[in-house]
Amino acid sequence: MSILAPKFRLSYFLKSLTDNIFWIVVIFTLVGLPILFIVLFFVQLPVYQSELINPFLALTWIFHPELALPMLKAFLLTDMFRIIAFPGFGFAVLIAASVIFIERKMLAKLQLRVGPFYCGKVEGILQLMADGLKLVSKEIIIPAKADKPIFIAAPLLFIGTAAAFVALIPVAPGWVVANIDLGLIAVFAVIGFFPIITVLSSWSANSKYPFIGGIRALYQMVSFEIPLILSLLGVVILTGTLNLSEIVESQANFPWIIFLPIGAIVFFVAMLAELERIPFDLPEAESEIVAGWLTELSGMMYGL
Repeated sequence: MSILAPKFRLSYFLKSLTDNIFWIVVIFTLVGLPILFIVLFFVQLPVYQSELINPFLALTWIFHPELALPMLKAFLLTDMFRIIAFPGFGFAVLIAASVIFIERKMLAKLQLRVGPFYCGKVEGILQLMADGLKLVSKEIIIPAKADKPIFIAAPLLFIGTAAAFVALIPVAPGWVVANIDLGLIAVFAVIGFFPIITVLSSWSANSKYPFIGGIRALYQMVSFEIPLILSLLGVVILTGTLNLSEIVESQANFPWIIFLPIGAIVFFVAMLAELERIPFDLPEAESEIVAGWLTELSGMMYGL
């Protein structure tokens, strides 16, 4: 029995290309554009030898060692470097990717299997990048009986709500977009949207498995928000403020975590539950309800 390769259809190719461009634009608009806006309008470009360092001048000087090394040293001390690289967005993405990769490897060892292996010559280190490209290129399948407007809007609401943290959390010393006095309360207000969006996403799929997972996620998120809030009361009492910038600055001379070890442990456990990580992955129990409230999501809708 011979297997024939599917015929190339220009309409399918153009549709897939259009979908990929759409999701790239959406991700850049919700994540990349705010970061670019922050860098261009809120962060001063580095100055070296009384000259403002722009991209063209940086590329010109980079091939001159006597100019490149002092310029690099001056750039490392700027707010732009702190926001983009360390301890900003770039470092956070690298740490998150490393933790996810190590988690997948550890779970594979516990289950007596290999785990990520093929992508990248060193233990499949490029697997996360391959998974991202795969999700972008996958077809999005919307269930026939789903409430399409809510089903499509839910993943966008998720990433939009997550991006709201950028405006509240201090990224670099002395820099934050919304430096409000009740910053900690505003963070919990943003967190409160996630259970609502989760239930809407699971209900709109019009399927029993996502709905069961959504109800479980709602119970778990709401119940663990209480210990999450209580674990931070000690920090508020010691610092005497709800402003996130002032809380961070108060730890410059002495780390308050030494006085709050129980609160730190409770916060860590509550965050695991809020993120539905093991062992709090009951809403995504693969052995009984497939993938929980994520079951009907596919392609980049699942990736978001």
